[in-house]
Amino acid sequence: MREQVAEYVAAFANADAGVLLLGVEDDREVTGHGLPSSAVESLLDAPRARLDPPQPPGFTVSHKGVELIVFDVPAADAPVQMTGNGFPLRVGDQTVRARETQIAATKQQGMYESWESRRSSCSVADLDPKLLARARAGAGLSALSDEEYLLKRKLADQRGRRIVLRKAAESLFARQDPDHPNAGVRLFRVIGTERRFGAEHNVEERPRIEASLPHVLDEAHKVVSGLLRRPSRLVGMRFQEMPEYPDFAWREALHNAVAHRDYAIQGSGTEIWLFEDRMEVVSAGTLPDGVTLEEVLRLERVHRSRNPRIVRALVDLGFAKDQGEGIPRMFAEMEDAFLPQPELDVGGERIIVTLRNTSTLTASDRQFVAGLGNADLSRHEFRALLMAYRRGRVDNAALRSVTGLDTLRASHLLRGLRDRELLTLQGRGADSFYTLTPVVRDLALDRGELSGGSRGAVRSDRGELPEEVQRALDGLGLRPRKERLRAVIEAICAAREWTTPGEVARFLSFSQRKLSGRHLTPMVEAGRLMRRYPDNLTHPEQAYRANSSEASAEKGTS
Repeated sequence: MREQVAEYVAAFANADAGVLLLGVEDDREVTGHGLPSSAVESLLDAPRARLDPPQPPGFTVSHKGVELIVFDVPAADAPVQMTGNGFPLRVGDQTVRARETQIAATKQQGMYESWESRRSSCSVADLDPKLLARARAGAGLSALSDEEYLLKRKLADQRGRRIVLRKAAESLFARQDPDHPNAGVRLFRVIGTERRFGAEHNVEERPRIEASLPHVLDEAHKVVSGLLRRPSRLVGMRFQEMPEYPDFAWREALHNAVAHRDYAIQGSGTEIWLFEDRMEVVSAGTLPDGVTLEEVLRLERVHRSRNPRIVRALVDLGFAKDQGEGIPRMFAEMEDAFLPQPELDVGGERIIVTLRNTSTLTASDRQFVAGLGNADLSRHEFRALLMAYRRGRVDNAALRSVTGLDTLRASHLLRGLRDRELLTLQGRGADSFYTLTPVVRDLALDRGELSGGSRGAVRSDRGELPEEVQRALDGLGLRPRKERLRAVIEAICAAREWTTPGEVARFLSFSQRKLSGRHLTPMVEAGRLMRRYPDNLTHPEQAYRANSSEASAEKGTS
């Protein structure tokens, strides 16, 4: 019996662990082992006395009034041999003899395939409970224990009564720095656009960021954010101070470098290089198996990962979404900030993602923005108009790619711009798209110098108007609010003796027909304007002036 126990224990140890019970029949009837105490002691010690390397001894338990003998066998790290009787291996419900090299190769297979799946020398007690609690909460698994979470996320394995951690768990949650020489992030600041050496050395290396991966990312976020400049960027229709790279774009590049790098390459790690004109994020390794550079550049949603255990936990910790949308959104964020699209360089066991900070806004783009003035547009509406100006058209898919809107909201936005006579619908169904209306197109070309969308018309000389009225005119933009527009009309009419509808229209770059019906007549009816020929509405010399010149001028400049 001692020989048989040693054989079963070795077979389980050479496979994926197991439990051997003495005192339970094949039909699951609990009968007890029925052995004298002297025999039991010798039997419990069989794994230690008859196997090389020795395995843990057995123990006894009482159940339903009888005693059972239990051997809780963990998977061994190396092949286990019965003294003088080969290497047993459990295959299914059979025990067979196998070669030592075969068992060793099977145990090492996971190590060859994935660094993160290798066994760690750490125990659960060596992990940071606060980080584990953060991950469990992020995953909606707060009811689980730390051990249950680690098992569920395949960051640990149950080996008998033991929890055996994988390298992924150590990298993510270790209290002390993980046992890897380059698992952190190195940060370099370059004075200039190119690295120089010797007497012209221009590279400043910041202190290495080394800790568990969540702490590395948190600290890298803080340090990089403090180093980025805040130039004036176009946000919606206004220029505001913004980080030189969109937060999501550079953080996504960093997260990818940390999550997907090849940790089996221990001679190099993740690096961030900050040049005057660009940021380079470098990670060790190449693209994961099954992922091509062409797929990435086509902005396809790629879900494959070299380190799926690490990625899944980083999702729980809030650093990623694991939906394959990170890289497409990184490209969209750069475009939304009017910056060049990211560059990817793959080769030589490293991947470099480059983000450039030189604006893609042209002089023509800036002219278009200036022409829109203070038009009442949301940020997404403005992007739709600028896209239509730049590309000659805008459609639902193109707008979604830049703004992140869903199909329904993008359609609603485009239809709204059409209803406001800013865009014109072209085509039908899936082939439909929008172009700028003639008025907006002419305004884009001539900064509002045209009236009613007719090329060649010239705005009246504004020099005859007070400077404050001219400033109010300049601030109107393409589609001002009704009350703001009427206040300016009132100010124009207050500044002159009599002003004809044509003159008002030219001052405003507005259609005379629409101006009279929508504004001049209602303003007369409201008592804000008076007609020169009130009894002959169609008089060829009809003109208007404000009822109170002084009050009207104040309204127009407020």
